[in-house]
Amino acid sequence: MRTSARIPALLAITAACAAIAGCGGDDVGDPIPGGKAGTLEAQLDTVRDNVDQDLCDDAQSAVAEARATVDTLDEDGVGSDVQDALGDGVDNLGSAVSRECEEEVETTPETTPEPTITETTPEPTITETTPEPTTPTTPIPEPEPEPDEDDGGAQFDPDADLPPGKQKKLEDDD
Repeated sequence: MRTSARIPALLAITAACAAIAGCGGDDVGDPIPGGKAGTLEAQLDTVRDNVDQDLCDDAQSAVAEARATVDTLDEDGVGSDVQDALGDGVDNLGSAVSRECEEEVETTPETTPEPTITETTPEPTITETTPEPTTPTTPIPEPEPEPDEDDGGAQFDPDADLPPGKQKKLEDDD
């Protein structure tokens, strides 16, 4: 039997236990009070509805609430045999819900699309640069400094017969 088919069966068994226990029986103790029996049935219906809608977390929460309701039955004087039977039924229901949710996860494959990686290489940009025309410049020669005539700056005497270096050489030869 598939797990999803077992959940309604477990719900029916648990509800039947609650109904039978609510009427009293051979167990020593008080019957389940009508208000708690109604609360427990509503919680079990919530479990079924949540499982049918694939709301696993909500279904597990509803199972936990049903278990908490069963755990309070001793405060109402309900016999331990009845409380144990209901507790076992709710625990089995919780296990069935867990299995059902695991089957949903296992049978529903994740379809995550593979990322598409596209490499794009930008085209090289060719820029031609044309140099601006230049006009040739010729350096302007610096003017030669004027000889300082006060401290003998004249290089040679224009009235002399020989240039100054020649005259000195002649003097040295003598």
